[in-house]
Amino acid sequence: MRIKLWGVRGSLPSPVSPDRVRAHLDEILKQFEDLKRSNSPLTATQFLDLLPSHLTGGYGGNTACGEIITTKGRLIIDGGSGIRNLSDELMKTDPDCSDYHIYLTHFHWDHLIGLPFFMPLYMPGKAVHFYGAHEDLTEALHILFRKPNFPVPYKVISPQIHIHKIEPRKPFTIDDMTVTPFALDHPDPCWGARVESAGKSVAWCVDTEGTRTSPEELGPDLPLYQNADLMVFDAQYTFGEALEKINWGHSSGPIGIDLALREKIKQVVFMHHDPSASDEAIWDGEEQTKRYYSELLRSRERAGLDTAGVEWHFAREGEVIEL
Repeated sequence: MRIKLWGVRGSLPSPVSPDRVRAHLDEILKQFEDLKRSNSPLTATQFLDLLPSHLTGGYGGNTACGEIITTKGRLIIDGGSGIRNLSDELMKTDPDCSDYHIYLTHFHWDHLIGLPFFMPLYMPGKAVHFYGAHEDLTEALHILFRKPNFPVPYKVISPQIHIHKIEPRKPFTIDDMTVTPFALDHPDPCWGARVESAGKSVAWCVDTEGTRTSPEELGPDLPLYQNADLMVFDAQYTFGEALEKINWGHSSGPIGIDLALREKIKQVVFMHHDPSASDEAIWDGEEQTKRYYSELLRSRERAGLDTAGVEWHFAREGEVIEL
């Protein structure tokens, strides 16, 4: 399985302003001048590789969209603004593809805002399959493609659209993938998904607060997490911010770390970064999570508990994870 993240922001697209780009460049050049004065043998490229990510591109500004590719199929999860870049790439690399599969976790605008710019919707002969566990799946698409929200009416794209209402916690297949929807902890119903293929599994858990913290509380949704090879988890806030924003529907790195260790998840990628957070603030949240993770492993060691860790990082737009 190959997972590509086309949008990792939450709530609202957040492009970096020209002033912030200039400030980053000023900081980079200042550090490089200091380095050269020290007679370091590092090249400019080697120097850039050592810098923190918030100075060398940041985390990205498009909202949630992920792509899962297997040997026989492709599944798109959510239609945030990141899906526009995915659409452009598909038109260049796979123009003859006739079927597209999009799983919608829920219908908040940040997860739908890019759908009107998904080009196959306007191409006769293409089939765009939408999957969702909500009763109002069709209605949500009608609302999106309706004035004054968008100038192109639903009837223009309806020949290309195929709606699949799926049952909660019941597996269904797309090509060589088995997909099972599970409930997340979000103010409006939000259905994450476990995607399995060729012995690998991805748990997509974005837009969740993680308020159910024990196996007993998770109940029928526990299988979403258990022994997953990769969990894509919500970390819109730092742990302190999450405590201040109860019932907002979003989580933090430490909560995902605890869950991953308990359920023996191999790798975690944290996304849905706060739109009001600068790249520096997201990087600081990642550093806070590192400190929490290190202390957690030390405390487990002192208690004589299993100290097997989990690989994790904060997501960057455009990154690819291979399983």
